[in-house]
Amino acid sequence: MSMGGPRELLEMAAAELKAGRAVIIPTDTVYGLAALPENVDLLFELKQRPADKAVAILVARPADAEQMFDPLPATRRLMEQCWPGALTIVQDGCGVRCPDHPLVQALADEVGPIATTSANLSGQPTPHTAAAAAAAFPAVQLVVDGGSLEAPASTVVEVTEDGLSILRQGAVEVERLAEDRSNESSSRRQAG
Repeated sequence: MSMGGPRELLEMAAAELKAGRAVIIPTDTVYGLAALPENVDLLFELKQRPADKAVAILVARPADAEQMFDPLPATRRLMEQCWPGALTIVQDGCGVRCPDHPLVQALADEVGPIATTSANLSGQPTPHTAAAAAAAFPAVQLVVDGGSLEAPASTVVEVTEDGLSILRQGAVEVERLAEDRSNESSSRRQAG
């Protein structure tokens, strides 16, 4: 595990990622096992996870999601309302999240989008501490300690031309956002 100042940790994590290695980083929800997208196979290998299960791509700012897909109107609304935050948006088969965590944002700003999945072996509970995450992945050389992370995992929602589908309920209540949006539209129609 690594201690040190924020800039030093950022530089160490960026160097590991650029060298094609995985790192464990704290996010605004859980500890994440991270690699650059071109090294995503490493995440599946370390997690002992089937390759057909997707991982999220973390970005530094909402606008960076446009490198992955051309946002649909509903995607844009979710990005504006929930990012940075604990919402993973899947569009065109790509899951993207802009976490509300300064280290992750700075790291993604430094190296570009980061492929990330929870720092647990496939089928095991997600660890709440850096020490537990490190114990699950002894081959990972850099683990950034962000304290105890007890937040629920991110909500995962898929957006298509036909609407929204919740793939995993987590920290963000998307149904409430969708209801707020439809109430807003209904209020505008009545007022107009």
